[in-house]
Amino acid sequence: MKVLLLSDIHLCHIPWYGMSPEARMEKLVRDLCDEYEREPYEAVLMLGDYSLDYWEVGPLYGSYSNGGVSNTARFLRDYVKRFPCPAYFIPGNHEQYTHEDWERITGAKRSFVVTIGDAVFVMLDNFGENLNAPVHNHGTYSFSDTGLIRNAIKQNPGKMVFLCAHDFALGSERDEFKTLVREEDAIIAMFAGHTHKSEIIWTNDEYGSKPLCRAGNYSYSSMPNPEDSMWGWREIKIDGDKVTTAYVVPESMVNFGAGEVKIDSHRQDAAELT
Repeated sequence: MKVLLLSDIHLCHIPWYGMSPEARMEKLVRDLCDEYEREPYEAVLMLGDYSLDYWEVGPLYGSYSNGGVSNTARFLRDYVKRFPCPAYFIPGNHEQYTHEDWERITGAKRSFVVTIGDAVFVMLDNFGENLNAPVHNHGTYSFSDTGLIRNAIKQNPGKMVFLCAHDFALGSERDEFKTLVREEDAIIAMFAGHTHKSEIIWTNDEYGSKPLCRAGNYSYSSMPNPEDSMWGWREIKIDGDKVTTAYVVPESMVNFGAGEVKIDSHRQDAAELT
């Protein structure tokens, strides 16, 4: 079984690396379809920041908070419907929609559980505080819902559990969450976006040394050298008891400011999780 995790799309008014937002989204759809033809996958798990809908105050920012225009809705309507398999969405820190607005736009709750075969993906809303804020902010971290996680484990005995969120603030999380991750053998790993990086962080004893796998971006890199975390997605492969992950970068022609650069397709930051 194979599942893709994709984060930090940031469909808005900004062209990144010499490509218009619309051209970048068309490329994303093509890349995902090409990957599906090469090696099919069961689902795409979307980990937030599809837009800048609640960003700064100004004529070109905060498309929803300023003018009621939802780029999140545009992303779902114009592009996600063309994905080759089901996609599931949780909000990031830039989707500060009320619970009602989020469900109206996406057709889903802000947090939920997805079961695919013998794998359980707990899709956590970790930016669920201070929703629809009247002034600009970066989103308010709301901590991981241990009740949702415990219930998912209870209802799926014997299945592998993966925790997914836009971010896990490991240093400031509550002790209850740390203990649950550390002591619950069913929990294999955490997956998140937010930093725009592709990396695997092996936690300390507080979290039972379980990994936090970052899902990169399909907008702009936060690395000093953007080629180190280029457009792509993280995959999870499950083969019996074996779980592996890698960050997949499709071929791209981009411009970092000094002319076009070809990014060859490659895989990076791979690990065996079990």
